[in-house]
Amino acid sequence: MTSNGAKLTNDHLKTPRAAAFAGIIFSALLFVVLGLMRRSVPFDPLDGGAWLPENAKYVTLAMNLVPFAGIAFLWFVGVLRDKLGPREDQFFATVFLGSGLLLLSMAVRRRCGYRRDCHRISGDA
Repeated sequence: MTSNGAKLTNDHLKTPRAAAFAGIIFSALLFVVLGLMRRSVPFDPLDGGAWLPENAKYVTLAMNLVPFAGIAFLWFVGVLRDKLGPREDQFFATVFLGSGLLLLSMAVRRRCGYRRDCHRISGDA
């Protein structure tokens, strides 16, 4: 609320609905990313990159979806923490936020690793 009493937010999108929406978006994007990577990368770890030319578009699409999944995940965490409000335990808040940030940083780090490997194998830059 502002100083004159006017509302700054819309009551139409309530917190539980926003949390559900963000969680569904995150899980769908992560499912698509993992499915595309599983479809593109071969089972044989010794394969020297022969799979890359025909599957490069799927790997690129999957790696470009990772930041959007991360944003949806951070939105989900933020909405859940807002919903808990003052009832949230300080230790729980620290662990919850820390584990969420750790998951996101590992996903982004793996994205950078895949992109680096794809560029190295394909001979780009």
